[in-house]
Amino acid sequence: MHVHHLDVNTPFRGARTGGRDEIQRPLVQTRRSLDLKHYIKFSVFTIRAERISDTQTASAAVPRMVLSSLFGTRLQWHTCGTLSTRFGGSMKRHLASLCSAFLFIASIAAAQTYTVTDLGVLKGDNESSGFWISDLGDIVGCSDTQTVYGYPCTGLVSGQHAFLWTASGGMKDLGTLPGATVSGATGINSRGAVVGYSNMKDQPSTNFVAVKWSAEGVITKLGTLAGGSSSAAFQINSSGEVSGDSFLSTGLVNATSWNLSKITNLGALPDAIFTAGLAINDAGLIVGESIYTYGPPFTSHAFLWTGSKMTDLGVLPGGVTSMANAINTDGVVVGQSDGTKTTGHWHAVLWSAARKIQDLGVIKGGTYSMAFAVNNSSVVVGYGNIASNAAHAMIWTSAGGMLDLNSLIPANSGWVLVNANAINNVGQITGYGTKGGHNHAFLLTPVD
Repeated sequence: MHVHHLDVNTPFRGARTGGRDEIQRPLVQTRRSLDLKHYIKFSVFTIRAERISDTQTASAAVPRMVLSSLFGTRLQWHTCGTLSTRFGGSMKRHLASLCSAFLFIASIAAAQTYTVTDLGVLKGDNESSGFWISDLGDIVGCSDTQTVYGYPCTGLVSGQHAFLWTASGGMKDLGTLPGATVSGATGINSRGAVVGYSNMKDQPSTNFVAVKWSAEGVITKLGTLAGGSSSAAFQINSSGEVSGDSFLSTGLVNATSWNLSKITNLGALPDAIFTAGLAINDAGLIVGESIYTYGPPFTSHAFLWTGSKMTDLGVLPGGVTSMANAINTDGVVVGQSDGTKTTGHWHAVLWSAARKIQDLGVIKGGTYSMAFAVNNSSVVVGYGNIASNAAHAMIWTSAGGMLDLNSLIPANSGWVLVNANAINNVGQITGYGTKGGHNHAFLLTPVD
């Protein structure tokens, strides 16, 4: 059986026991290096999993396209400019998003460069992280105050709040359920509906429940499975279907979905003790992970839910652990797995629509990597370590392999990009990085 090497300095994106990389470190150590989908998602997972171990709209969706040589950049820009000036409101934003996607697809054969926007923090806070980004460029995440753990959005700090950021309005506090103290937003669709979690009044501060914010900002509790004490929502598709998980009366956790606020128990892979639906695409396909043991060794398998059946996606040859974090419109899935050739670490992986697993490798000089999102052009983002063992945000393309995102932003930006949590179909990326001694959410925008 393959044994993971432990690296206390390796930051995680947060598995349910704490880490999304070398999982076997003690819980107290793994908690200090979480990074939730993201961050909030996985901090919630950590808190909730420890309890177990202790006992896009159709009009906004960007179609898959192949650009012929007939469509040069100049023609694309002319068309985009013409269309965007003929419409107003949300239609204008949808058309601008679609046109930008054309340009992004045309650029990915070469190494894309980016501008960096600091999303800031909510009033009174000094740290933040972006967890998801819609095709319109709207971002959700979490803002809080710095903690001894060294990363934002632990789910442990009273006053940590979900945010919505837009280019026109900046960062807005989404609040919590009445009387609650902690919330986080982990998914948004192009209609402006947001999902995540909040704790509850007169309940333990870490007892979260799945919530949804309407486009108008009204928060609604999505609830739990019968007898369950806690739940979390992670992603929402263009039809409003939500993926997540819920505790059962037995204390185990099963993957769930919500549709029109009705919860459905998706079950778990055989013998799993904690199963979560981490992502959902517009076809209603859900991916995630089923945890078998917290170890050592930690063991889990990625799964795909097709609407009637949960399928084990397996691991790299010789591995014992995999997780599926995202799925695109074509059914391409990304996550991470260990294996005989990963030398005791996790590597970012991609499952094709035919369910063939591919090792995406690591950043040059690094030893581990994790993939958290994939867009409809099969561009993958996440993070990995570099030669110094510092965590850096990464991007992977079939043409260029895995690159450090820090090499694709201005050298004098003052940023160190730590993690990329999401990428939209325009090629914009969000996550968090360090600047001025604090972790801040960022937006990366492709340079045309």
